[in-house]
Amino acid sequence: MLVELKIRDAYPSEAEALVALIAQLGYPTSADAVRERVERLWSSEVDRLVVAELEGEIAGLASLHTSLSIAYDAPAAKLSAIVVDERHRRRGIGQALVEEMEREAERRGCCLVFLTTAARRADAHAFYERIGFEETGRRFTKRLG
Repeated sequence: MLVELKIRDAYPSEAEALVALIAQLGYPTSADAVRERVERLWSSEVDRLVVAELEGEIAGLASLHTSLSIAYDAPAAKLSAIVVDERHRRRGIGQALVEEMEREAERRGCCLVFLTTAARRADAHAFYERIGFEETGRRFTKRLG
């Protein structure tokens, strides 16, 4: 891991920096929308949003959501978002973010961490497998409203 790297909770005041990262995931949005989302996550007891700060710059983010499950005795944790700025990839930042989210899931008593990812993200798939995730299924979505 990089010595200068710090993983910490994200703040609503950092919305502008988070917009660029979220756009790299393919979800363009506004700073106002992100600010409101971060505020909601702050007030949630089942979510956590962190950033990777590298020499004072936000270089990545990760979000975790925990929930009860009918399939398991313990809660499950979803890595609901993870992205490292394109300029900072392949430097250990993504792995540091995942490790922090795994520690958070363990603190919350979760029995597993899972994630979903777009079929087109072959580089992300290789990363997830490299750090110990196993492909177990497919994702289907349906927009509402």
